[in-house]
Amino acid sequence: MLTLLSSVTAAALNLDATLSPEGKVAINVKGQTWIQSTNPPAFFVDGKWCVVGADCKATPLGSSGLKVTNADESFVAELHMKSGGDEEWVEFETIFVTGAKNTASGKTDDVSSTFPSFGLVPSKVDLGTLGWGGTFINNGVHGPKIGKWPTDLDTGNAGGPNGLFNGDDCIIVSASNNFMGQTHASQNLSFTVGVMGSVEEIPAGHTVSTIVSYGSNGINNAVTKWGSTLLNKFGKTTAVRDADYMTKWLGFNTDHGAYYYYHTEDKMNYHDTLVAVQKKAEAEGIPLKFVLLDSWWYFKGTGGGVANWTVRGDIFPPGGDGALKQFSDETQWPIIGHNRYWSNNTPYAKANGGDFDFSDGSSNAMVVPLHQEFWDFLLGKSKAWGLYTYEQDWLYNEFNGVPLLTKNATMARTWLMQMGAAAEKHNLTIQYCMAYPRHALQSIEIQHVSQIRASDDYVPGHNNPPPNWNLGGSSMLAHAIALAPFKDNFWTSHQEPGGSCGNTTEPDVERHAAVATLSTGPVTVGDGIAYFNKSLIMKSCRPDGLLLKPDRPATYMDSYIQEVSAGTANGSMWSTYTTVSGYRFNIVFATEMTAMRTVVPSQLSLDSPPNQPTQVQYTSEGVASEFSESSPIKIKSQDVNYDIQLFYTAPRLSNNVAVLGEVGPSGKWVPVSSQRFSKIEVKDSTACVTLNGVVGEKTSIYFTGGSVDVTFDTAQKVVCHN
Repeated sequence: MLTLLSSVTAAALNLDATLSPEGKVAINVKGQTWIQSTNPPAFFVDGKWCVVGADCKATPLGSSGLKVTNADESFVAELHMKSGGDEEWVEFETIFVTGAKNTASGKTDDVSSTFPSFGLVPSKVDLGTLGWGGTFINNGVHGPKIGKWPTDLDTGNAGGPNGLFNGDDCIIVSASNNFMGQTHASQNLSFTVGVMGSVEEIPAGHTVSTIVSYGSNGINNAVTKWGSTLLNKFGKTTAVRDADYMTKWLGFNTDHGAYYYYHTEDKMNYHDTLVAVQKKAEAEGIPLKFVLLDSWWYFKGTGGGVANWTVRGDIFPPGGDGALKQFSDETQWPIIGHNRYWSNNTPYAKANGGDFDFSDGSSNAMVVPLHQEFWDFLLGKSKAWGLYTYEQDWLYNEFNGVPLLTKNATMARTWLMQMGAAAEKHNLTIQYCMAYPRHALQSIEIQHVSQIRASDDYVPGHNNPPPNWNLGGSSMLAHAIALAPFKDNFWTSHQEPGGSCGNTTEPDVERHAAVATLSTGPVTVGDGIAYFNKSLIMKSCRPDGLLLKPDRPATYMDSYIQEVSAGTANGSMWSTYTTVSGYRFNIVFATEMTAMRTVVPSQLSLDSPPNQPTQVQYTSEGVASEFSESSPIKIKSQDVNYDIQLFYTAPRLSNNVAVLGEVGPSGKWVPVSSQRFSKIEVKDSTACVTLNGVVGEKTSIYFTGGSVDVTFDTAQKVVCHN
């Protein structure tokens, strides 16, 4: 029970936070101090630091707060500590009562307010760390920063949130409001979250807050719990993400690395090329249901930014919105439309004769629109030509490249909120791309941001840096805040000569295809018209293109994160699951393993699994054996780096039969999915499954002891086996 005490302590069975009269804080877990302040709060005001106990004084404010003032009380701030009751979180809030001027203490990596702060000194507890940062919320392709307190946090302009863990106990520390205007910083030998150091003025009443959220059931579950707390705070649900067409159906992609990235078929324009792709795929029974159009289709201006977000006549003749509508109507493909930063010579801007206010572009090449009317106009007219998802790419470039976004306390938030409001008005979804974690966190306030690129661009055959399949860590963050992580496109054939990548060879097609499906985000192939690998593509979906995927993204296993922190890990190990009729079916993914590892049921603890005392393990061949604490999954050392190992588990039903699902020669990456299986039950000692499919579709359903060949004469079919 978490209660707020008169001694300014938020106490719980597991989490305890204290606030001293000087504004120092301590975070205690199960009676042990994990992290604590070594410096009092400080605020950069009027061009200098105002430190509590020196230049500023603090006086009590109720039982859980302090009032901070400078000498003449021209600066007043309130500091509050709030408890989350049984939800086991503590929030630290700073209210700038008077506001403040001349507050730029440094760069965007720095902060100008430091409540709360935690000294970067060794803890009495052995603490591992897990920090998200960098572009694609994934440090490009390298994944979260995993290590030890106090040396391995991910901070600065591109850093945060950060998790600290010891065994199954974990806390997550992050901003909990005004996400775009705060920085997670390592400053003055302290870790703190506060107003971004480049902000020049803080308006009166401005509030920034930091949350410390606790979980006792492992790292993944603590991250999910933290995310749920913030989603509840701002009223965002998973409804838009879960209903997003682009995360349900198989698509086609023309992004970087794809065959048709700034490249068409010989003597064809893009319209004719993509129509030919659609017709060829349809003829081969490859159910492509939408397309992502990357940056090659619109007009660019100064500095490579967007001038006019309208299709060029040489791309889709004769150009203009009508040409895209004709293409969308002809292919019946909804469109993910790519956009980048705005050029200072965009004709939409009043400064260039247009109708809308943009930021000042006289001294820099990038600008942003200032008012809601522009976004309503842009997305409203674009929906008419077939736009379904607006992809805002180059997010970190725009954030760093437009001074207004880093000097103003609220404008970066306003920019994204306006974009989101227009998407909601026109019932579109938004995909964030090249985002920092601050952008991802800001989406917590924006219902219609449903997707996020969670790894750097796909480039076939590219191994330095590593390929972009590695999103098991970034998917933890995305999933926690109601975003579907997107891997980007992938080839399905090893060689696809003549395209945008020349004669590159791609040895890694299976790993990319599997990870894309296990991500639960969009699955988009980037093949040339002559190079579709149908058998590989169809491992992801039904004949109508409906994706067969797990209930949540595959993410780094807790045991793997702990091994990385301890310096004993090898390869990469992820897990996810599907639940049907209350039964849990686990998936374990491993790759690049240099030594053997084992996995037991107690390690598969995502989202508090049901008690399933008797389980089996199996692989894609469908041969099952016991799965228990004494009979673990055995992951082998690999000779080939890009090989993958997939293991599945299933519970034995009351008649001792286990449903193994779609394995064998025509199996799926996810053999038991909620899209295929709607019910599992035992009838008269017989295991029966209710299946959803496409009329005329054929598949095989495996059980322990045998398999049943199925042909769908209706869209739903019941199959039994004893």
